Amino acid sequence: MMGIIKNMFIIAVCIGILVCITAAKTVYDINFSNKNKYVYSDDVQVPSDDALKRFSGGLQIRTISNPVYSETDFSEFDRFIEYIKTQYPEIFEKCEFSTVNKYGLVFKYPGTESSLKPNLLTAHYDVVGLKDETKWIHPPFSGFYDENYIYSRGTIDDKGSVFAILEALNELINNGFKPKADLYIAFSQTEETGSSEGAPKIIEYFKNQNITFDTALDEGGRIVNKNGKYYAFVGVAEKGRLLTKITVKGEGSHASSPHRNLATQKLACLITAFNSNQPKAIISKEVNEYYKQTYNSYGLLTKFLLSNSLVLKPFLVKKLSKNAEDNARIHSTTAITIIDASNIQNAVAAEASMIVDTRILPNQTTEDMKEYIEKIIKKTLPKMKENFENIKVEYLSKVEPCESSDITTEEYKQLTSDIRKLYPDIAVVPYLTLGGTDAREYAAISDNTYRFLPCILTQEEAALMHSDNERISVKNWARMISFYKEFIMNR
Repeated sequence: MMGIIKNMFIIAVCIGILVCITAAKTVYDINFSNKNKYVYSDDVQVPSDDALKRFSGGLQIRTISNPVYSETDFSEFDRFIEYIKTQYPEIFEKCEFSTVNKYGLVFKYPGTESSLKPNLLTAHYDVVGLKDETKWIHPPFSGFYDENYIYSRGTIDDKGSVFAILEALNELINNGFKPKADLYIAFSQTEETGSSEGAPKIIEYFKNQNITFDTALDEGGRIVNKNGKYYAFVGVAEKGRLLTKITVKGEGSHASSPHRNLATQKLACLITAFNSNQPKAIISKEVNEYYKQTYNSYGLLTKFLLSNSLVLKPFLVKKLSKNAEDNARIHSTTAITIIDASNIQNAVAAEASMIVDTRILPNQTTEDMKEYIEKIIKKTLPKMKENFENIKVEYLSKVEPCESSDITTEEYKQLTSDIRKLYPDIAVVPYLTLGGTDAREYAAISDNTYRFLPCILTQEEAALMHSDNERISVKNWARMISFYKEFIMNR
């Protein structure tokens, strides 16, 4: 009995010591974690009415990218190119201008020191299509603006960047400014569809001319208010993507007398399986840095788990997985998008299919995800005694994850300085970009590739991308112009 009591006492002491250590570690991290001193300021000099008119005119051009490239209405893209030529004649006069695959646009503004490696600003001028234009407060291609907002498809994603870059460069050229290193600007026409006819062709163009970059900057992160604290999220890495079509077969029939061997039932089991399982959680170096920098924006429990992640990782993963964005930072994810079965009300489909959209962490590969998908299928359908000859798996497209850019370089420090010129003392946080951007292509020819949209977007405003009533505030667009001027002047 004494031995049992002694062992229990030792265990209790060990638990007590562990509790004290974890509590002390949490208190230490709370006191010494990043102090975000940025105080929101709405004191911004708005753009001139001429600049707003130029932006508005560009938004009125329907540069909608089509998943089938050959079916794109290229007349609108021709209009756009002619439009910016008329609106920014100084840029076309002072810069070397080239088209790649006719609609990829490349500008070179020569610097004063040819020995320096050039830099690149990139954006895209294609936009997504529309479902119902009647749901918009102002017509989606009206270019309407008032003293507060500019409304139209593409204001945030990504014509806002295109025109902010053009306005910044136009002003600097008119003031006689020249950068030290050559500045390149590239605008692609297929970012929204991921077509190989856009950014990949521009990359090929640069490679053929043996042009590589010191720093490339694209859209991606933004300024975010997290629980009252502002953070500048800079995308330093990007998830990969695998699109998979899974087709299962069953017995078709009239809906009045359905068979037991239903394709839709098998598909439902697979959907449930994908939604109930996730690949193993991975907290990568850049994601760990993200949580370190945003530590003070979380509640006490999450802070406690983050401070003691080495011993409490399973609990931390469980906690983070409850939030959609946090879950996507630590997992490769699968989402079921298009589901296709019968298109007749009283007919049972003999075949049913679904698209699985897999987003892949930089630590994993498309091959890893193929294995995962096939494992889920083999684990799920044998319960129904399924013959695997009745299952078809097609891998429609794949993009490998983009490796992280170094955050210890002078280039990252300069980018941080550029951001803090507009947002003094703000925490600049490395960020894993969850969606897809053209930056994944430019990473192949750039020493440093970053993703940053230099404006403050509320959750409501950010959600308007690809949605009804997309808009950007006039002051946010002004901030974007100011930021791009800083970027250009400091290189």
